[in-house]
Amino acid sequence: MKIKALILVLGITFLSIYSAYSQMDCRSMLGANLTPFKKDGQISWALEGTMAPGIMTSPFDSLDNTKLNGGMLLAALDFGFSKKKSHIYIEGGFKNWQNSEFVDDSKEKNSRHIGVRQVFYSFSNDKIKLKAGLHETRLGDFFLIDERMLGFSVDKPINAFTVNLRAGTVNKNFARMGKFCANRHIYGLINNGNYTEHIGEKVGETNLAGVVINWNPHYKKTETVKTDNKSNNSDEFETTDEFHENHDFNEFGSSDEFSDETESTKTKQKISLKNIGLIVYDEFGDINYIPDNKLYTGLLFDIDLPYDFFLQTGGVYQNMANQNTFVYIAKFGKSKLWNNSSLTKISGAYIGKTDIDNNAIFQPFFSNLFIGEVMRMDAAQFPLWQAAIKHKFPGKRKIHIAAKFVGQLEDAETNEQDVEIGLMAFKNHLKVTLIGSHVQTLALPNDFMMVRMEMRLAF
Repeated sequence: MKIKALILVLGITFLSIYSAYSQMDCRSMLGANLTPFKKDGQISWALEGTMAPGIMTSPFDSLDNTKLNGGMLLAALDFGFSKKKSHIYIEGGFKNWQNSEFVDDSKEKNSRHIGVRQVFYSFSNDKIKLKAGLHETRLGDFFLIDERMLGFSVDKPINAFTVNLRAGTVNKNFARMGKFCANRHIYGLINNGNYTEHIGEKVGETNLAGVVINWNPHYKKTETVKTDNKSNNSDEFETTDEFHENHDFNEFGSSDEFSDETESTKTKQKISLKNIGLIVYDEFGDINYIPDNKLYTGLLFDIDLPYDFFLQTGGVYQNMANQNTFVYIAKFGKSKLWNNSSLTKISGAYIGKTDIDNNAIFQPFFSNLFIGEVMRMDAAQFPLWQAAIKHKFPGKRKIHIAAKFVGQLEDAETNEQDVEIGLMAFKNHLKVTLIGSHVQTLALPNDFMMVRMEMRLAF
């Protein structure tokens, strides 16, 4: 254990030297594997390694194939104090990706990244949740923020209300939409360049600030803070799960569809309004990156329907010079818990857009929706539709199968169909997922397919 601890500390120290130049996006499952160095100790650690080989047919040549690969090594330290209400969390690592079409040395060099992914202080009790430093965050159940920022996040319950406050700055060194972010750069189909052209080079050049006020009409004093944060170590190499209420365009819900909570799977015979969210959000900064201030306001309704159906709907208005537009959202679905404890969920969603100004573009810079395993569509591609079905089998292996469909209704009219199967092994330390995709788009001459496998080991 002492040798492992020494390696871990030296590794993170080495990584921090490079953190100013190549921040990591690599989502992982480190948080679920944090282990104290000693029993009842205040310092915990975790390590993780991932491989993601695959192959993709060429949309330009029906006889050509592209080999894909991605890998990462991550390490984390968590220092708990004040009866573990306060924490200092450090996470970093090395990430590399390969595409056999990219043969010149410059692109191969740019595929390797080493750095610190998150460094933050957090405090949590029954009255408030606070996080400050470099960290990933979202803002309520809305889809406007899914970003890594240098700033602070606060969640505060006030009787039947919960306030989510976010403020910070984002730059190219640590933005989630960096060249090595997610999987879009691996496939390299539409834009193999820099995805951070609208994000500043320096701290303070591109900034965000916003607040969400949630109202629970069924509030009881025993309830705790409603937080919208993803886990510190959510999963980037795992395909985005558009079936999950927290991933369907990233604006819907925050619960795990495979959680053990029985209330969400009980048959309901009445319509119940679960939550109303009000958002006010602003993006501002240097005129070279954000020449016109962008203000977003909106409402989101979360409704339970009879027989385990649910409806989530709402809209967001973008107030911006010559780019005024309104985006509206509707999602309908159902969950079914079977007698053998397996679980099936189906859902369909639509995001539409009504322009106030002609040809307005809905353009929140920090949404990072990553819709579709290969094409990774975002807010600028609205309007979109989505449908999905996912089934989890009972048992320790946590086997699941899923099919997901995403379509763009205008512009390139991109359509993508994804299927996946996954399982856990070795007491949930090993996760294996097989993903297959088929893509049709007017932006490329031919349809194409992709298959890849993700293998992750964490301890």
